[in-house]
Amino acid sequence: MSADFEPPPPSPRIAGGSARFALEIRPSAIHRFGMFAGETIPAGERVIEYAGERISYREAARRSQQPINYLLWVAPGRVIDGSVGGSGAEFVNHSCEPNVAVEISDGHAWFVSRRAIAAGEELLLDYKMRSEERLACRCGSPQCRGYLNA
Repeated sequence: MSADFEPPPPSPRIAGGSARFALEIRPSAIHRFGMFAGETIPAGERVIEYAGERISYREAARRSQQPINYLLWVAPGRVIDGSVGGSGAEFVNHSCEPNVAVEISDGHAWFVSRRAIAAGEELLLDYKMRSEERLACRCGSPQCRGYLNA
């Protein structure tokens, strides 16, 4: 995916029903674009499914060399690339103080609210990246550990 990629215009529903709440994609103070709640989201709710092309580890390793990628591990040997046919969930940014978590069920990945999320608030996930390279964090949280790595 190129660095000048522009997301779709904001929409109350993203990707034909994969979202269970009104969500918007717009510029983010953390990184490029983010996903924002268009309405209050209660705690413990599935918010949106992380969708995209299902690929092998080998293909994920190749694609991970791109400067921007949207890869999510869902099961041994299976990765979802949200940049190909994604639901919009690929625009959820990292934070060391997340308000959503990943729930994997039957090969599907859902972002679930960890607490109530106010309308207008950015959805944030702790990426807990596994990488030998230390990747700097820009979340701005008081609990920031300084890196996206777990």
